[in-house]
Amino acid sequence: MRILVLTPTFLPVVGGAELVLLEVYRRLARRHDVRVLTPWLAESLRRDHGSSEYDGLVNFAVERYEDRVTLMRVRGHRWTAGALPPFSLSAVAAVRRAIAAARPDVLNVHYAMPTGLAAVVAERTFGVPTVLTLNGRDVPGPGVPALWRWWQRALIALVSETTYVSGYCRDAIYGAGRGRGEVVVNGVELPPPAGDGRAVRAALEVSPDDCLVFALQRLAPEKRVDALLHALRHCLDGGTAVTLVIGGTGPEAPGLRALAAELGIDKHVRFVGYIPRAALAGYFEACDVFAFHSTYETFGLVVAQAMSYGRPVVTVRSTALWLGQRRRGLRARARARRRARPWPLGFSTCITWAR
Repeated sequence: MRILVLTPTFLPVVGGAELVLLEVYRRLARRHDVRVLTPWLAESLRRDHGSSEYDGLVNFAVERYEDRVTLMRVRGHRWTAGALPPFSLSAVAAVRRAIAAARPDVLNVHYAMPTGLAAVVAERTFGVPTVLTLNGRDVPGPGVPALWRWWQRALIALVSETTYVSGYCRDAIYGAGRGRGEVVVNGVELPPPAGDGRAVRAALEVSPDDCLVFALQRLAPEKRVDALLHALRHCLDGGTAVTLVIGGTGPEAPGLRALAAELGIDKHVRFVGYIPRAALAGYFEACDVFAFHSTYETFGLVVAQAMSYGRPVVTVRSTALWLGQRRRGLRARARARRRARPWPLGFSTCITWAR
């Protein structure tokens, strides 16, 4: 089968969505002809979140286009509540060219915005059966224009099939238990890759008596890593011996380092930056607790990875981040720092469980 994939984001940027695309399509490429169509990404994204280490795993064709003409850059999406069409015309043109060149049997389009219009054009104009996958922050959630929900419903009605990476995505568009399409959740390797947790602890100079809390995410405002630093201060004030290890890169890094110093916890925090794929297992093996305070996730792949290592998880009651309190995790409400009392309490409780 000839499979064409359209996605607004892909490697070398490394994040949950990009890794899921890689893992799904490198497996399908063993039996099918796969071609991924994706725009050239901004230099700032490649600098802050990019890595070339996954390039060797790509066993399918990747074709890039210039996203010059996109209505996503037009001002007014927020003040019109999303009434302006949020689509890329460059993506439509790129799909038209790819269909003419590759003659795909099926098209899989990831994200409704800005690539959803290309899905409809492929289906309705060129007769290519199209699957729309809802997996990104264009799904209704914090900061997303309210009317985008109606654009998404219109797109879904005009393509052959729709998949969602979590029940949250479908419920956010249609309401609980309603809507067209299937939930196909993201996966992680089971059993997970082995790592040397003791070596990681030794390299980071974390005492064997300390509880090691690991957090992995982009260092971006929506990830609210600052909440972890305040929670750490709370734990230390309560007499808990704990070290927080923060993995990831991003524009928030300097501010987070400054905040750690301001809170007087810098000796208890390790900012380790980008963690190579081969080393990641060691960090999961080393930690006693995994913590994640993102304000908006449509799945939360890194949480699933932590759970695959059998680690207790403490996260927030927000969007797709849901863990039953009796299923190796605790939840706290995501809110302003001055009101976020449940978060450090949950943080402390989960550390106690790890003990």
